[in-house]
Amino acid sequence: MTANYTITLTDAESVRDFDTFVGRAEQIENKSVRLVAEGNVLAVWVQVLSPRGLSDTTPTVLGMRGFSLATPSTFDVVVPAESLRARLAAATSTEAGSSVTLPATAPSVRWTVALPTRDGWETTGKLASKDLDKVASDGIREVTKALPAEAEERLVRSIRSQVWGSNMSSDIGIPAGVAFAAVTLGFIGDETMSVSVRDPWVQVSSQRGVVVAKRTPVILDDDPLQ
Repeated sequence: MTANYTITLTDAESVRDFDTFVGRAEQIENKSVRLVAEGNVLAVWVQVLSPRGLSDTTPTVLGMRGFSLATPSTFDVVVPAESLRARLAAATSTEAGSSVTLPATAPSVRWTVALPTRDGWETTGKLASKDLDKVASDGIREVTKALPAEAEERLVRSIRSQVWGSNMSSDIGIPAGVAFAAVTLGFIGDETMSVSVRDPWVQVSSQRGVVVAKRTPVILDDDPLQ
């Protein structure tokens, strides 16, 4: 367990947006949040989908929401989502901003996916938000229809892997799980979303947030952090 960090967001609205984002991630059984602060920018990362074991073909899909910091900070920590929301609820606000004391990291909280690098991305096109919304809605309906009542976890993961690992774009190689993440995390709006690639990753972004995924077909390494 490490020491607590204190961050200062620019205003109370940012705290509410932060809490909403983490709350959305919790709904998809995301238990941990990775916080990367560099200067006046805080990147909040959550895992939406990830494989478990070498035989699991579930795509790796991450979501990220950025926030401005009133006070520069530098750290990279993984904290429990539930504890983080409790700290956000206890934030104190002044004219200088809203201060949040982050929960300490714990051995039980793990992050098993390496983050993609920030450099070297090539913009390849755009996607209409309505198309992503349709892919997500169709996928959720397909998963629900395929799952029997009280299905075992192995079957649940198998069906989700098939649905969200399917390729929604033959030109670029975007897994349908990207659409699921964009909708679930609240990144869908009226505007089109930008698509960028940097092998083996693809990135879909809007003003509301960023979704990154390992492009299909997913090739799993022995080292889960690669």
